[in-house]
Amino acid sequence: MRVDSRPIKTRKSIKQALLVLLKKKDMSSITISELANEANVSRKTFYLHYKEISEIIEDIKIDLQSLFDDSIMKEKRVGFRVRTLNFINNIVKRVNEEEEYYTLMASSDYAKIIFNPLEDKLKQEFLYALDSETNMSDEKKECLVDFMIGGIINSVLKWANKENGISTYEQSNILFEIINNNVACYLKNDINGY
Repeated sequence: MRVDSRPIKTRKSIKQALLVLLKKKDMSSITISELANEANVSRKTFYLHYKEISEIIEDIKIDLQSLFDDSIMKEKRVGFRVRTLNFINNIVKRVNEEEEYYTLMASSDYAKIIFNPLEDKLKQEFLYALDSETNMSDEKKECLVDFMIGGIINSVLKWANKENGISTYEQSNILFEIINNNVACYLKNDINGY
C-alpha cells in the first residue's frame, strides 16, 4: 500500500514558512493567514495540521529529536571515537539532505529554543561515551563536551549553507579529526577507541 506523502510535505512547507517569517519578525506578530500564505496553503489546510503557531515549534523540535535519535549509535559497547564518527557521519548526511530546512532552523531567532533539547541529549550521549574511557574530572568532561557540541552543530549548519561546499564525507572527516585530536590525549585506550 502506498503512503500519501502530501501531509508530510504540507507540514514541512508550513514549518519552513514559519522559519522564514521568524527571520523577519517575532512569533507573536505572525498571523495564521500570513503563515498560510508563505507556505502556499489555505488557512483551512493549515488548521488541518496545526491548531496554533506554537505547535509548529514543537514539531520542529520533534524533527531535531528524530535527527538525533537516528544519528546516535544504538550499540553501547563501542568506544568514544567510533560513536563520535558514526554520529557525525549521520548528522552531516541528514543535514545535507535537507539543508534548506536546517539552515532556516539555525538562522532563526528561535534557534536556541529549538536546539536546546538536542544539545542536552547530545551532551548526555557524549558524556556517556567519555565516562568509561577517561579519568577526566566531571568539570573538564563537561567543558570538552560543550566545546564539541557547539563545534559540530555550528560547523554542520554553516557548511550546509555554502554553495559549492565540501562533500559530506569530507565534512565528517574534518569534524572527526578535530574532535579526535582534541580528545585523544584524554582517552585511556589509545587504539582508536575500539
